[in-house]
Amino acid sequence: MGTPAAISAKGLAVKAGRNVLLQPLNLSFADGEFVGVLGPSGCGKSTLLRCLAGLQPLSQGQVFLGLKPLEQLTSVERRKIGFVPQDDVVHGSLRVDRALTYTGRLMGLTGDALSGRVNQVIELLELQERRGVRTDKLSGGQRKRVSIAMELLGEPQVLFLDEPTAGLDPALEDSFMSSCQKLCRGGRTLLMSTHVMQSLDCLDLVLVLLKGHMIFLGPPQQGLSYFQVPSLTMIYKQLAQQDPLQAQQRFAASPLYQTYVAGRAP
Repeated sequence: MGTPAAISAKGLAVKAGRNVLLQPLNLSFADGEFVGVLGPSGCGKSTLLRCLAGLQPLSQGQVFLGLKPLEQLTSVERRKIGFVPQDDVVHGSLRVDRALTYTGRLMGLTGDALSGRVNQVIELLELQERRGVRTDKLSGGQRKRVSIAMELLGEPQVLFLDEPTAGLDPALEDSFMSSCQKLCRGGRTLLMSTHVMQSLDCLDLVLVLLKGHMIFLGPPQQGLSYFQVPSLTMIYKQLAQQDPLQAQQRFAASPLYQTYVAGRAP
């Protein structure tokens, strides 16, 4: 690519004893891209996000933020990476604005900079009407937004969300995905693991894993023709019948691989 990727990986692989959790992967995502990581349970989605975020060691390969390997990042540079786990880390007895204020102080924000940043993330995630409400009184989707707001206080360049839509009803899920899409429009790169299929049109790219193998990477609409299904909700039944290595090899021989993997090689 003409400009450095926001986040990229070269030969990323993870083993646990004799088990290979992730086969060697080459990935590269640009500023402002919204990427969904899909696949059956145990396929390596969370492991991949944690590795890209620098939270889990690799067995081989490297991950880069821009042009710089993660292991060479300073503590300040590491703040450009945000990670929101599946389980909310919000303290239930605190009001939304208090929870964000305390988090901002831990990040070193003070005074007008702190209050301005808290107000900014509250508005960005449409939490204005809930700012004075205790977090244990919020809906699941609202609590997830507060968790994301906490990470956004550090102004990350790349944000990882692990199963953020788990437990949300379809209406809340759609609203949440639209909020995530809005975050990317500001130039932030966002990767999320999900089983959700109803709002995939919000995504720029879909990455599909099967037992640690990457078997697809491309726009959601191209996924329909690649898997020959009318809806991506139907790929899971198809994946259960596929051999992971053969599926990986098929994708590696496709034009999509040349465009979205080889053509973006870090």
